Amino acid sequence: MTTVLVEYDDVEWHRREWLSPHRDTAFTYFLIEKGVFWAERPDPRQNGLTAIDQYNHNNHTNNNHRINGKSKGSTSANTVPWPAIGFYPLVAREDLHEDMMPVEFINDKKLEFVDYTKLKPFTQDWELTKGSLLWANAIRRWAEMQDGQRILLTTPSVLVGFRVEVYRAEGTTQWYTAVIVGYNESTKDLTVTDDTVLEEHNEDPRLVQMRLIGDGVVESIMRGEVVGMTPRRSRSSTGLMTHAIVVVSIL
Repeated sequence: MTTVLVEYDDVEWHRREWLSPHRDTAFTYFLIEKGVFWAERPDPRQNGLTAIDQYNHNNHTNNNHRINGKSKGSTSANTVPWPAIGFYPLVAREDLHEDMMPVEFINDKKLEFVDYTKLKPFTQDWELTKGSLLWANAIRRWAEMQDGQRILLTTPSVLVGFRVEVYRAEGTTQWYTAVIVGYNESTKDLTVTDDTVLEEHNEDPRLVQMRLIGDGVVESIMRGEVVGMTPRRSRSSTGLMTHAIVVVSIL
């Protein structure tokens, strides 16, 4: 049975909780991030634009439904393509219709229900990306996080000597910083030395959130460049911004 440790947006991290999406019947749907797409939405750069209510999906009246980031009946004249995160269901106890699926728009995290069949794959070299600085940095951070996770999961053996932040499933602090000192091919565990207590821990990057430390480190690894170890940082100097942290345990 899969259990996940979740944090909630705009709630202190220590109020996180363990959930069992497959067992807990309170969840009709439990969705996981899938990727970034282009979706139409009202232009948030226009002055006087009414804010999109990210909780409007709790209102089940058809009159409030939005398709492709805009209300039914609205025209495309006042909409723009915008990068948004799409989702796929980990749990779906009722049918999910592709013409009414959620996306979260990059940068302002507005939630809308759209027609997934009309979404277009996001490509950073696409013409529509030019001049869109409102979301460019957010896209870079998201892409770097995904690439870092891919490296940790697919080629962890190349990371010995690199520094990471490791999420604590238990304890009074949210993260600890460490140096990767070894990799076990059999167990897939990374052995890390905790900066705070200088003790070694075995962590499985498939089950525990880990993040590579250092500006440009992920990009350099993706290009196959040799990257030196980044200097140690104290906990007090580590600024962390989290959106959704999931620790998976297979029971």
